[in-house]
Amino acid sequence: MTDLNALAAAARPINDTDWGSGRQIDAQNLFFKEVEKVLPADKFAELEDFCLKATTDEMIDEALKLVSKVER
Repeated sequence: MTDLNALAAAARPINDTDWGSGRQIDAQNLFFKEVEKVLPADKFAELEDFCLKATTDEMIDEALKLVSKVER
């Protein structure tokens, strides 16, 4: 989970101008690739549905919440 927490921190925009930057998008994509490796397919599909109407921070928070439930 520590690595995912570090990836999550990197995936969050640093400031308003960082949101949507190449750095932020690359970090976010890497984070979600790693989350996909941990979550069962059905849970990852639920996360994808959730992400359709969520902010970046909400997406990352939900992913971390779901992963923490799987790792217990």
